This record gives sequence, structure tokens and C-alpha cells, in this order.
Amino acid sequence: MKNLIKKELNFYLNTPLGYLTTILFGIFANFFFVKDIFITGSASLRPFFLLLPWFLLIFIPGQAMRSFSEEKRANTIEILLSLPYQEAQIVLAKFLTNLILLIIALSLTLSLPLSLSLLTKIYLPEVLVSYLGTLLLGGSFCSLSLFFSSQTKNQVVAFLSSVVCLFFLLLLGSDFFASFIPKNLQGLLVPFSPLYHFQNFIKGILDFRSLFYFFSFTFLFLFLTVLELEKRN
Repeated sequence: MKNLIKKELNFYLNTPLGYLTTILFGIFANFFFVKDIFITGSASLRPFFLLLPWFLLIFIPGQAMRSFSEEKRANTIEILLSLPYQEAQIVLAKFLTNLILLIIALSLTLSLPLSLSLLTKIYLPEVLVSYLGTLLLGGSFCSLSLFFSSQTKNQVVAFLSSVVCLFFLLLLGSDFFASFIPKNLQGLLVPFSPLYHFQNFIKGILDFRSLFYFFSFTFLFLFLTVLELEKRN
């Protein structure tokens, strides 16, 4: 499986596309947060972490869309499945590759808490828990994007399917959704939103229900992706 991860990473890191998307993520994430500091005068990282799900909504499907779609388009999926790896190992390798790329992208934002700590006092445990929540959120996005990538050989279709699905899931936990839906219905639908659970991490709260949600979400879509690959054998 190590060789599979290395192969996937080499594709991204040996092409301008991989660097471009990662650098653009870092630039936009930093820019919008710094802009908010000057406009609102806020010296908190919470606005930054509240923006991240919407950046990841584009960034992760954009990174993951080729994972299986490109293999199908290039007719290399059969070669991949003939290698001495189980389907679960192949899916896990691609998932870990996308997670590593996410970690690289998030590392470009570490200048924000470092710079802010020089200007004012920040609560470090809250920042660390927020980054942990971002990784869990990103992992769930990766798993869903891999699933849609396994459904088609068209990368654009995989990307748009992932973005639309993730958008509606995020929308469930937004204030915009709450303003249109009766409160009794909110109680049923809102807990299905990753944004709802991510907000606990932003507050520095390690809620086991939220941990269970992200682990279950990620496992479900990875499992469905494995089943999709097993159909081809």
C-alpha cells in the first residue's frame, strides 16, 4: 500500500496542477481571514475556521475527482485491480493520499495562528482542536469525493456531484437553512450536517458524538467505494 500512496503523491507533486490548487487554497484561506481582521477588527481564529468548510467544498473534490475517474478513463482501473492489493487497500491508499494533500494545504495556514499569537493571546488548545476538526471534516469530504469518483470516468461529473452533495450537507447546518425550516424539522435534519458537528470543534469542544459522526461518515463512503470496486471483479 505504501507504493500506491507514493504513486498517487508523485502524480500530484510532479505536476503543476497539484501545486497550483494547494497554493491557491493557502492564498485564499489566508487572504479572506486577514481581510476580516481589518474589516471587523476581530482577533479570533473562529471566523477563519468557519470559512474553511466552504473552501474545502471546492478544494477536496477538485483534488479527489481524478482518483478513480482518471483510472477508468485511461482504462488502467483493471490493471490497478489486478495488482496484489485488496480493494480496501486501494481505496485506503487513495484516501490517505488525499488526506496528506489536505495536511500540506492546511500547513500553509499555520502562519495565521503564529502571527496572531504575536499580536494577542490565543487559546492554543482551541486552535489545536479546531485543526483536528478540520482534518476530520476534510477526511469525510475525501471519502465522499472518492465515492463519486468511483462512479464515473468523467472527472467533471465526479467533481460536480461531490460539490453539490457536500453543499447541501453543509447547508443543513447553516443559519440560512434554519431560517426557512420549522424548528421540529431542524432537530431531525441539522445533526446530519458536517457543519453542525464541525462547529463543536471550532469552540474547542471534543464532543464524542461529533467524533462518532465524522468517523462513521468517512467509513460509510469508503466502504461504499470498496463495494463499487468489488463489483468490477
